Amino acid sequence: MLHMVSPCTLPLRLISAGNLINNRGFIHEKRILDSFVLILGDLGTLYITQSDKEYEISTNQYVLLFPGIQHMGYKASQGHLSYYWCHFTISEDKYIVVGHDEINQQLVFTKAGIANDHYIIPETGDLHHNKREVLLYRQLLDAYKRSSYSEYLAHYALSLLAMEITADFVSGYALGLESSTYKHITEIMEWIRVNRIENLSVTRVAEVFNYNPNYLSGAFKKHTGVSLLDYITRTKIDFAKSLLLSSRDSVKDIANYVGFDDEKYFMKVFKKLEGVTPSQYRNAFYRKHLNDM
Repeated sequence: MLHMVSPCTLPLRLISAGNLINNRGFIHEKRILDSFVLILGDLGTLYITQSDKEYEISTNQYVLLFPGIQHMGYKASQGHLSYYWCHFTISEDKYIVVGHDEINQQLVFTKAGIANDHYIIPETGDLHHNKREVLLYRQLLDAYKRSSYSEYLAHYALSLLAMEITADFVSGYALGLESSTYKHITEIMEWIRVNRIENLSVTRVAEVFNYNPNYLSGAFKKHTGVSLLDYITRTKIDFAKSLLLSSRDSVKDIANYVGFDDEKYFMKVFKKLEGVTPSQYRNAFYRKHLNDM
């Protein structure tokens, strides 16, 4: 897998950004650009190739498209599709593209862990701390619409997002060096994401992966920093957030869809995690560039 590596002493330079929403079987156009493109999946699945590599980008997954390399859709999306995108360049073209085996050369290993002073964005990956990255992406869209204040507002918003993705990658990379358990934990996280509308519990997840519930809870928190129960709840709320912004369904219907039988309890959990009610959240991010093709 390729990785873009660039010093983070200068901001990335945003060209444009938006949120594509499509319900008609979207296929990405074939093209070669002279800029980077970062795509983050929101709802549904985007099928896209880069240099003949096929990617399926779903919720809380991303792909980085490189300048000068052809990319195109290879299959139509099914049902509701929503993803965030941005085009950007790198100040003074100060970047290199390296393979996975060369990442060690870009990192500084200390007694406290891994230190890093570069943006490092893999060709594709999962966002394990998706609350922060998705929120930063939406703030980026808002900054892009308010660029009349200063173009650097959007540049630094993009740079902060890139650094968050980098921190996520470096954290996962360090855990991967420590133990192969991390790979199993990421598999569990993906299973929870795919089954987020089901009635999930720690016991249910432990049964599926043949773990003792107490052991799995401890291992999960060690490798992610959050409890398994909190992660299940957060995954459901994050999905509800996406539905609030990309559909006109009622709060009650969304609560039921993501597995909350009690609308009031859903609203209580939502406000505890987000600091606002579902309705207030829906109205918060109004400056968005929407497109469907």
